[in-house]
Amino acid sequence: MINNIHKTYLKGEKAFEKGEFVTAKKHLLSVVNHDSNYYAAYLLLFEIADKNNSSSKKIVFEELKRLNPSLNIEYKAPKSNRKKITRNKKQNNSILTIPYIKLLVQQGKILQAKKSLKIILDTTKNKKQINEAKNILNGLDKKKNIK
Repeated sequence: MINNIHKTYLKGEKAFEKGEFVTAKKHLLSVVNHDSNYYAAYLLLFEIADKNNSSSKKIVFEELKRLNPSLNIEYKAPKSNRKKITRNKKQNNSILTIPYIKLLVQQGKILQAKKSLKIILDTTKNKKQINEAKNILNGLDKKKNIK
């Protein structure tokens, strides 16, 4: 079995050298699934994750540090492509729907409704929801000007 693991590692190493990272990753993951202490496989997996800016880079880095605490590799967490939302907006966003906001308006919670509408406008990509939120917000502003 150890011989097969080493052969699989060598296949992964060859694929890595050819630039076939998907194939290399498949072989190297097979190696570490059979032997979680196969240091060389983790090194190549780290290089693949680093080249692809993969989220698995952190996991592989932690395994390398586990196997070699004195490891000296530059590690930077991969950048996220997701739109940043403040913590407060993120929490409120889970229940922000147009029917919910209409309910807030009916209950007289105009300020909360306006804040919620602005969050929807800042975070959603759904054009229908954006238009509906703008219409409600404009309607609330008109009511304010009438009083």
